Amino acid sequence: MEKLAFRVIIVLAAVSFVVYLFAREVSHVYALHQENERVKMQGEDLEQANAELRKKIDLIKTDNAYMEKIIRDELGMIKTGEKIYRFKE
Repeated sequence: MEKLAFRVIIVLAAVSFVVYLFAREVSHVYALHQENERVKMQGEDLEQANAELRKKIDLIKTDNAYMEKIIRDELGMIKTGEKIYRFKE
């Protein structure tokens, strides 16, 4: 009887250990899946931003009026002889 109880305890301990390892791996796989989804979404966002920048580059190369707007607005440059007047609000 003691041998049977000892065997049952050993089997239960082994099964518990296997279940523990399995649960740990499942949670690790779930965390990796979540990370993968986050990276995919980040990649999609970067692809969209890249496409927008490519459009902007094409416009700068082909549209002189757009290029002038970018130069004035984003770089703060002015044409020779122009004066900028700034008013306090």
